[in-house]
Amino acid sequence: MGNDRSRHSHRQEIFRSVYEENKRIEDRSRPRRAVPAARTNVTGIGGVIFLILVFVLATNYVFQDARSSEFDIENFSSVPAKSGYADVGLSNELLIPSDELPVADDFSAIATAPVPLAELFHLRVRRIVVDAGHGGRDPGALGSEGLMEKDITLDVARRLKRRLTEFHGIRVDLTREEDQTLSLKQRAEFSNASGADLFVSLHVNQFPEEPVYALETYYFGPQKNASALQLAELENKNSDYTVAEFNRMIRQIGDRVKTEESRRLAAHVQASMFRNSRELNSQVRNWGVKTAPFLVLVGVTAPGILCEIGVISNSEEESRLRTPEYREQLAMFLEEGILAYLNELSNLAATQNGVTENATEEKDND
Repeated sequence: MGNDRSRHSHRQEIFRSVYEENKRIEDRSRPRRAVPAARTNVTGIGGVIFLILVFVLATNYVFQDARSSEFDIENFSSVPAKSGYADVGLSNELLIPSDELPVADDFSAIATAPVPLAELFHLRVRRIVVDAGHGGRDPGALGSEGLMEKDITLDVARRLKRRLTEFHGIRVDLTREEDQTLSLKQRAEFSNASGADLFVSLHVNQFPEEPVYALETYYFGPQKNASALQLAELENKNSDYTVAEFNRMIRQIGDRVKTEESRRLAAHVQASMFRNSRELNSQVRNWGVKTAPFLVLVGVTAPGILCEIGVISNSEEESRLRTPEYREQLAMFLEEGILAYLNELSNLAATQNGVTENATEEKDND
């Protein structure tokens, strides 16, 4: 109790001395006789500086004195740190164990963000690689009338490239420009070397046992469905990958941006393909967007999809696939799906810009 009175008295003495010093400066600054203007200014400035110094020192002393009245420094001891915690004198309940702190290259928190990462990082698409499935020594699926999958995919790929380039100014590269043999590894390496932002692989389905006509679009992922696994086995032939290379690619599958954008691209392309194809043939089935372990999609670093744009084992569909007009329509359906995806990215970017601009304006107004 006596210590509190002593501290209170001490603070009053400090403030009294500050007050008296203020008064002395004020009295001294009042001119009692004519003096040069420069001397008056010097006296006034010096007084103000002195006043500021005294006030700062007094306030600092009072603040420290107030803190010492709340905590008994001699009896205060920091909370002992547990193993794995930093010893900063805070309760361990407020701290994060050091072994739970993220390391510099740990992006797990971002990877689980509840927003599309393309939106989060304001990503853009500047180049698309279109892969014409099969080719050269690998004819792909064969129709009953001798039509080969490799010829259909190359022709549609060329048409899609022309439409995207001429009508929309998008840079498009083809994994093959002619009838040549390419391994899956070579296709992926071409895409990665070109700096592709999207990868679209074109294929034609085959179901010899039934005259089905269906459309489906894949992105890479696990699959337990027997028919999807059988299709993946067929499409994974001529991969040219070693076991070590495959293991390295598998470790990259956790890339959420690639998986997210592959799924969104697949959804837009599948929707366009089915909607437009149904207008031409009401018998078409929508087998939707699926995941399957296609190696060509594992190897590319860009978001990628594999499109089954027709069924060559269906005799009516084979006849349509022979015509340039129908192939141009298929290219147009693919174009529409890709553009829908790109427009979605643009809308997300515009929304993000709007939010950022509004936030900036509100900050400026504050």
